[in-house]
Amino acid sequence: MIHHDVNWWVGFNATLSFPGVRYFRLGQSLSYLLVAMVNLRCRSVVVMFTATLLSVFASDPKSQEVPFELQGILSQVGQQVHRRYQNSQSIVSKEVVWVRSFDNNMRPHGSTRQLEFERREEWSASVEHEVPSVTVLRELNAVNGREPRQGDLEGCLAPRATTADPLSSLLPWRQVEFDFSLGKLEQVEGRQVVRLHYLPAEQGPAEVIWDEDCVSISLPGRSRGEAWVDVQSGEVLRLDERLMQPFDFREPLDRVGRRSGWITLEGVDVSIRYEAVDFEDPDETLMLPSAIEHSWRLRGGGFVPRYVRSHELSDHRRFVTDGRLVETVAADGRSLGRE
Repeated sequence: MIHHDVNWWVGFNATLSFPGVRYFRLGQSLSYLLVAMVNLRCRSVVVMFTATLLSVFASDPKSQEVPFELQGILSQVGQQVHRRYQNSQSIVSKEVVWVRSFDNNMRPHGSTRQLEFERREEWSASVEHEVPSVTVLRELNAVNGREPRQGDLEGCLAPRATTADPLSSLLPWRQVEFDFSLGKLEQVEGRQVVRLHYLPAEQGPAEVIWDEDCVSISLPGRSRGEAWVDVQSGEVLRLDERLMQPFDFREPLDRVGRRSGWITLEGVDVSIRYEAVDFEDPDETLMLPSAIEHSWRLRGGGFVPRYVRSHELSDHRRFVTDGRLVETVAADGRSLGRE
């Protein structure tokens, strides 16, 4: 979005005139402008021109910018993400997932697979370090509209029953794992938003696991991220991650029907969008994921070039179970026990 520099326009040393109205300079004050326009025959022009100037001044985003700096944004984001996880442990959501594949021309390859899950999040504290991580838990409820059967989750690209949540990278005690920088301030749907860029400080070992014709690849420390942050609240509105460079891996020697060769994972992109969800008893508003788009690009090995997995989340609701233990975590990541 392009923002015009209003200060340049009002300081421009030009003379304007209207029929029957004394001339004035744009650099002069608005009060002088109102006094100068005394001809009642031009009242409509006066009102329109004055209203336009007032509207421009009021809508200029630069006149209303909120001061921000990197450490302040990181502190805000860490607190908001911590609060979100603490309060979302009692929330269960409906998650519908579509798995699709495409050729090089983005024509669909095969049929779309639809899976429906019940999804929730929980803390899982490390006994050794007492620093919790966030785990997403899924329970399969339906596949292509029917009751799930054994083996439905064994298909390639089906979401795992237990996964990590990318947003947890922004928790206060995990921020030391990344190098952060700030982008420019933008206007997004009426909010002042800054993009918080992050790069992993270290790179972990790659892991490639084959299961017949399906392959699972873990590449810790090889993706860069970008969080869209509301400057006033510190809430994350969107989170994007992208593989920084292609990764080559080899087919197993015993892969049926193929000669062993090299395969290139050309790209991996993840985009998560969040929305405000209101709850009652007690009343609170939480930023929860509403949509996730995950795509992979491959070359070689007989794979279809592009795979896309889309998630839609809805029907967020609280649940209560007798005797459920909830991990209480301090802002620095220390476990305060279960209650």
